[in-house]
Amino acid sequence: MKLAQEPSVLAKKYIDASLQARARQGRAAMPSKAAYARGVKLARAAIEDLTVVARRAQGLPSR
Repeated sequence: MKLAQEPSVLAKKYIDASLQARARQGRAAMPSKAAYARGVKLARAAIEDLTVVARRAQGLPSR
């Protein structure tokens, strides 16, 4: 299994897409830089955890 991109890049894309979806719903208030950084950090950790779980499920060694 190979990720096409690094988890931090995927996390930023996920957070940005979530913010765009909120804007389309009329919730245009942007988060603070600290909240954005926390969101990216949490999303990156979740992506890394899911990658480990997926590797285990496929019987591949984790890095």
